Amino acid sequence: MLVTKSIATSVLEEGLKSGADYAELYVQNKKVHNILVSHKRVEACSTNLIYGAGIRLIQGEQVVYGYTSDLSKKSLVKLAGELSSSFSSKRKMHCPPLKKIHNPLKHQPKIPHDQMSDDEKIAKLRLGEKAAYEYSPLIVNVEAALKEIDEDVEIYNSKGRAVYDRRVKTRIMITSFASKDGAFEIGGERPGGSYGDEIFDMFDVEELARKGAKCAVNLLDAPECPSGKMTVIIGNAFGGVLFHESCGHPLEGVAISHNSSTFCGKKGQKIASSVVSAVDDGTIPNAWGSANFDDEGNKTTKNQLIKNGVLVNYMMDDYNGRRLGLPTTGACRRESYKYVPTTRMTNTFIENGKSTVEEIIKATKFGLYCVSFNGGSVDPSTDKFNFTASEAYIIKDGKIDHMVKGASLIGFGYEILPNIDMVANDCQRGQGMCGASSGSIEADVGQPTLRIQNVTVGGRGEKI
Repeated sequence: MLVTKSIATSVLEEGLKSGADYAELYVQNKKVHNILVSHKRVEACSTNLIYGAGIRLIQGEQVVYGYTSDLSKKSLVKLAGELSSSFSSKRKMHCPPLKKIHNPLKHQPKIPHDQMSDDEKIAKLRLGEKAAYEYSPLIVNVEAALKEIDEDVEIYNSKGRAVYDRRVKTRIMITSFASKDGAFEIGGERPGGSYGDEIFDMFDVEELARKGAKCAVNLLDAPECPSGKMTVIIGNAFGGVLFHESCGHPLEGVAISHNSSTFCGKKGQKIASSVVSAVDDGTIPNAWGSANFDDEGNKTTKNQLIKNGVLVNYMMDDYNGRRLGLPTTGACRRESYKYVPTTRMTNTFIENGKSTVEEIIKATKFGLYCVSFNGGSVDPSTDKFNFTASEAYIIKDGKIDHMVKGASLIGFGYEILPNIDMVANDCQRGQGMCGASSGSIEADVGQPTLRIQNVTVGGRGEKI
């Protein structure tokens, strides 16, 4: 245990003494181990420790938050007392006896991180590095990286809950850089999950490296993408980052409670094509964004967001839920004890449809096929997005014709959803880091291959 129930009770009682109606103690011990091989040498092999506690007090809709890396009883009680002075009320709440919530500890590793030496891990990464260099003499650098997370979290609150969660995550990232005639292009693969070092048995690092190297080399000779309104096919797995950014964030409770989302007040209404169903599911075994509990101590859930085009539910945490009169969906997250928690996505994706990838391509006379994206951004208040494709192809007469580079998609999420007219049955998820007000967190994006009509495509090629 990071702190005892006795200490936690004293902290919560101190926080409740001057009118707060809710008190929470979040304690974290997180070790992040990073290895980076680049320029044919080991560039980094480091371990960071994130260790401390955050205290949150709520009175109505007013929130105060503070944190410390000193987990002694004296330090924690003092911080709780300083925070409680923000309120002034003769009404004093008391913390009920803390009850430990049963945790089956799912999503646990088969091979703990300490069972392999750094030398063994570096040797695995070197295999990927070697495979990428051997793919083509145009590969000028390879970055092969490993990220390992071992985290213990304890959450105590004035609802009488005492929660412990163990979170272990691992990710391999191999990026190839190709160059010719002064031009540079990149390609890479970045699989991860709630695994230990069995990840090296699950993914072939040499194949991952060759796939990234192939993309980087092919981009060197690819023409610029044309621009204009066109039909766009978006690939599965990390192609889901478009939905994550343009539609996922506006469906988070923090955006809904602040009335800053285009989807406010639309629950029960049709917001997408009938072929679109989407979920946020923090319970998927060993997924990158999964956990047993969220960062308020509530169990994670499978939350149906959209069903056959109809908005069914929002993602919600306790605090924003109390503002809206809605229950939590176990989707409260934060990067560390230094951040105030709020509603965040876990594993968010569009579910399988009834078409096949071949049918979608064959049914497209002319269009752009975006296999994956480098990333993008969205303004949740307007739902306007901008995304850049990392791998894209022109479709002509129902066939993949040639690769293009510099393709970007511009538009509004609420316009995209109704224009999805075909969804394939090849749903996969991709791993990423999601940044927002409560920091950077691990999140799965995903979808099957799907087709969208009338998308604005930006590129330096000819105008369509």
